[in-house]
Formats: sequence, structure tokens, C-alpha cells
Amino acid sequence: MKKFLLSIGAATLAVSAMANPAKIAPGLGSMTDIIYSAEGQRQKVSVTTSGLTMSGFSGLEVFQDQVMASHVIYGDDNEVYIYNIFPYLLTKTYIKGVRNGDEIIVDLPQAVFYDDSEGYVEAYYYTLVDIVEGVDDEGYINTSFNPQEKASVTFSVDEFGTMVAQGLDEKLLFGACDSEDGMWIGLGASKIEISSFDETPVEAPANLEVLKNYWTSEGTEYGWQVNFAQDGDDVYFQGLSERMPNAWVKANVVKDGNTAIVSIPQDQYVGDYGSYHIFTKCAEMTTDNKGNIFFEDEPLPSDYEFQLIWDLDKNTMEAKDKNIVLLFNISKREVRMINDLMDMKLIRQESYDGVPQNPFGLEFEDVMEDEGFSLFSFNLPAISTEGKYLLLDDLKYVIYINDDEWTFDADEYFLEDSMEEVPWSFSNYWFIKDFDSCRHRVAFFVEGIDTFGVQSVYNYNGVETRSEIMTLDVEEFMGVDDVDAAKVASVKYYDLTGREVANPAAGIFIKRTAFHDGSVSSLKTIIR
Repeated sequence: MKKFLLSIGAATLAVSAMANPAKIAPGLGSMTDIIYSAEGQRQKVSVTTSGLTMSGFSGLEVFQDQVMASHVIYGDDNEVYIYNIFPYLLTKTYIKGVRNGDEIIVDLPQAVFYDDSEGYVEAYYYTLVDIVEGVDDEGYINTSFNPQEKASVTFSVDEFGTMVAQGLDEKLLFGACDSEDGMWIGLGASKIEISSFDETPVEAPANLEVLKNYWTSEGTEYGWQVNFAQDGDDVYFQGLSERMPNAWVKANVVKDGNTAIVSIPQDQYVGDYGSYHIFTKCAEMTTDNKGNIFFEDEPLPSDYEFQLIWDLDKNTMEAKDKNIVLLFNISKREVRMINDLMDMKLIRQESYDGVPQNPFGLEFEDVMEDEGFSLFSFNLPAISTEGKYLLLDDLKYVIYINDDEWTFDADEYFLEDSMEEVPWSFSNYWFIKDFDSCRHRVAFFVEGIDTFGVQSVYNYNGVETRSEIMTLDVEEFMGVDDVDAAKVASVKYYDLTGREVANPAAGIFIKRTAFHDGSVSSLKTIIR
């Protein structure tokens, strides 16, 4: 029986400074050879790749049919320029090929990326990579990945303009390599297909009245503004995806008395996000015995429609089936979303004034000794004390350390200017905001912290209101042992607007558990 041992050999994700940053791998010439722009006829395309990728410390993983938004430029003299290849390595540059009849030949290697902005050099090139297996004296199968010094890849072109790389397989990859040492970095394609993409994103007709700031989509303890327009039995929503505020989604309306059913079809192309084409999809939600929420890997059949019940008197819409989630997805075949809308509800709200609810779920993580900083995290609901949504652009928070208001130093936190009030949506290397919740986390580089405090600050139409200052005693918090029932002071349930629910029935709720030590935990849960 054979034993197997994977040896990446030359493959590595680590990047070190190059001895001569003006050069790349032998034979590649200067970094000025990288193609950043090209002139000619531009064709929007989808690039579908399968192959191998290095995933952290887990080694090589196989990826299948990753689809990426890209484009091809057809220049003079039969030159063809292909923008990006890998969804995992967005070089924002082109590789060049030459068309000859129904083939496009790309000579390799080609330099595709160079960056020294962080004080060290990252530089990559593309070439073909041979995968060679051998058996050592102890019976282990060793696998090595050997970049070719000079190669070419041929793309066949069919009558529809679809380009397919020839000759690639599990033994020969189109690979990305380190330009310093010429070695493979652990990313290679065994399949590349480039096809034209001619879908047009959904748009509301130009002659429709758009009701701005009229509907608000409900998230977990915060909401965001959604624009609305209607054209007979057709309605349009702009901004259902928090990450794509300008994207439109089209739906159909069937009225029945004082209510109506709003049906959103799947597979609507709504635009591009980053390097992906985004489509509407639907998936079924499941939960485990701890209340953790999961989405099924396979989307619902393409003819399934996501439905909202529209109360025409109250001007509210909410999901008809609480177990179905509307996704903004990067694939038509599998669940891979950039946004999910669970238990979606749309409400009419014309005024956004109010006093912000208190922050909650304060936690402290002391990693000062190992990492040189500590972490303070908390939930910052963008909901007023009356249950109304607050405008995220007008909401900020203030941190207090040992009862003194904290100033975030520009140099220490890589900011343009120092600041005391942090915008709700602000995020950089040291501020981390999870976009599927109102959870915030901040790093601090000082010792001797006894208490953390956080306060919401809301400034709407020139009127400032503030929440209470919620404070965490670090010593008491760090003294908390594993949670058990004896330490629980109270358990309360809240709906997704922040209103307390005495006897929650079926639906999605926030379960807040308060402990005798003053700490609070929050968990999204489904009650059936």
C-alpha cells in the first residue's frame, strides 16, 4: 500500500522583498512590461476557472467552476487582451494574446502584478506549471509544481466567441508564480473558459417616480434605505442589497383586497460587485439545536419566486415564508452570496428622528501580551428607543476608557485625521465591522484599562441625541467562568426592530441573556 505525502516544494504564499525590484523572474524583463490598459473593442465576459488554490494552513484545495466578471479587449493587429483570470488573485491587469483564425495564442511567461506600497514587494507572473509526482525511498508520493521558463497556451474560439484553454489538466496548470524566485505560489487553473456576457442589469424605467427614502429594509437591529417605484403590476426596489445600493430588483404584484403578493423572480442580473456578476437567488434556511442558522448549499429551483405580503393599508411588506431567504448571489448554480435578507420586511418611514437605543453585548478580549493590543466589541443598534430606524450616515459612536472620552490617533490607527466620534459604518484595518449585523470591534494599544464605555451619537437634521453610556468592567468581565444556568439573571426576546416580545411565537428573534455579573450575550435564533 502506497503512502502519500504532499510536498508543495516551490509553492509558497509567503512574500519577501526582492533583491532587485526592477527585475522579475529570469527572462521576464522589467515590471514595465505589465499591461495596465489596452485600446480596442471591449467585450464583457465571464471567466470560469477550475483548479487548485492554497488555503491558509490547510494546504491545497480544489476549486470548481469559479465564475468571475471580467472583460476582453480586441485590439489592432489581431491582439487580444484578457483582464484578470483568477477570482482569488485580482491583478487588475491584462495578459496579451494574438488571434490566428479560430485560435488565440498567449505566449508565457507574462508579468501581471507589482506592488511595493507596504514596504515590501509583491510581484507575480503567469506561466504553465508542470505537476510531477515521484516516490521516495520510504514509499511516499511526493508532488512538485514546476513552472515552465518558456511556454504558451492556446485558446480555441468557437462561433459564439467562447474561448477555451487547450491542454490544461490535473498535470498541467495555468499558474501564478512569484516573480522574485520564479516559483509557483499555490494558485493554478486546470480549466479556463471565457464566454461573452451580454445580460443587462435590471433598471427601473426612466419615466417612473422614484420614492426615495420611502421604504426601509430590515436587517438585524439596523436598517438601510431602499428606493421604490411602481409601474402597474411591476414594482422596482433599489438598494435591497446593502452592498449594492444602486442595484435595482424587479418584482410582480398581484392585488387581493387590502393586501397584495409581491413576487421577486430568481436569476435577475442586478449588476457587478467587485469581480462577480450578481443575481437574485433563493435558499432554504435551517437551524441546529443551538439556534445557529445555515443556508442550504443548493438554491431553490430557478422558477421559484421569493414572495412578500404587502399590507396596502399599513404600507408594510414582509416575507411570506420565514424559512426562505432572498440572496444576492455570485452564481446561478450554487449558494455563494454577498448579501442575505432573512425574514425580510419593508416598512414605510418618512421621519428618521429619535434617540438611539443603548449599545449592548459588550465584550473584552485581552491579547495584549501576545498581539500587542486588546479588543473591545459591542452591538450598536441603529434603532431608536421608539423602534424607528435611524439613518446610518447620521449615526456615530464614542468610546470611553476609564470614564474618559477616547481620541483615536491618526497615526496609530492609520487615519487621515484623529477623531473622537466614529461613524457607524466606518471600517479600516483596526476597526472591524461585520456587515451582516450591528457588531463592532475596536483595537486598543494601551495597558491599564479598567473600564470600557460606548455611547451612540445621532445627529439628524441638526438635532443631536445620545444613548446612555454603557460600561464594561474589565476585571469583572475577565473573571467570568463558563456560562451556566445559575449565572443567568434574565432571558428576554426581541423582534428584529428591537421591541421586546413577551411570548415569542414562530419567527426570528434576538435572544438576550443577562448574567448576574452584568454581562450580556446576544444570539439570533429561530422559534418554530
